[in-house]
Amino acid sequence: MERSFICKCLTAVYEEKQFVLRGPVHVQFDIGKEQLFHVDIEQRGIRSIKISTDSDVSIFNLNAILSKIERLLMLLDGRFIQLKEMKFSKSDVFTDDLLIPCAQDLIAQRLSYFCSADFCKNALYSLIDFENIFTTDLFSKWDDLLDELGVVHQMFLYSVSDSKITIDVKCAFLVELAEPIVEVVKERTYYFASLEPGSRGTTLKNCLDALITKYGEEIFNKELSSKQYNQFLNALVNSRVNIMHVKRNQRKPALTGEQSSLYAQKLSLLYRRILFELLQINDSLYLEKLKHCVLSLDTWHSISDDFLSWLST
Repeated sequence: MERSFICKCLTAVYEEKQFVLRGPVHVQFDIGKEQLFHVDIEQRGIRSIKISTDSDVSIFNLNAILSKIERLLMLLDGRFIQLKEMKFSKSDVFTDDLLIPCAQDLIAQRLSYFCSADFCKNALYSLIDFENIFTTDLFSKWDDLLDELGVVHQMFLYSVSDSKITIDVKCAFLVELAEPIVEVVKERTYYFASLEPGSRGTTLKNCLDALITKYGEEIFNKELSSKQYNQFLNALVNSRVNIMHVKRNQRKPALTGEQSSLYAQKLSLLYRRILFELLQINDSLYLEKLKHCVLSLDTWHSISDDFLSWLST
């Protein structure tokens, strides 16, 4: 794509093989400052996202807007819905046929995190119906927050993706996110003023504890209510530290594979909950669904019960 391909419209279609997406639902809004983009999201068995402008723009600009919309929808849905088709059209310079290879190339270059892990595909993981909150204002807040998060959000997405990274490493990455997330929360709220991630006196454990007690009461209620809460935090931290040490130098207690799978899911819920708060999304829109999802996790093969019981021995 060496030529400067331009057009006025990008249409992306998404479909899940295992189930039909709910609907019909439909939202429309405009985004952008210097350049206005008209966004139209419709869902009726499949999902369609149409982004259009009044004058030709680079296909890369249109694709960048699409990517931001996809990542916001992922926060709400808990997973990426699979992209089936992408099409550029309505160019003053190029025919639609000439734009077909552009779409094909962009699909081929999509980052691997756009394919979510199996545990994200549980229907309980979907917390907010996009048609209830997707507006110009929300997208503006998301655009700003995404820019501040930078590589931190990419780390989250790779940790909940269908990559070949083992679950213990994914969970360790999610634990590691506690420090930068504390920094972002500090910047945007009055919370955690005493914490200085990366400085002496503020540990990863301090950051995890702060985030869990502030935002994770519903998600980690079982752990918070347990006499082993301190040991639980130690296990999370040790699981992060251990991936950088040979076996003889690894710390205990630490998470096993099945425990890593459970707490990767809980930590990902915590991350999403924190971003919902930073985006000023009213918790009445998702709290009951969140509690239902956590209840399912807390009873999942008795992993959390057995783990907390083991910590007490």
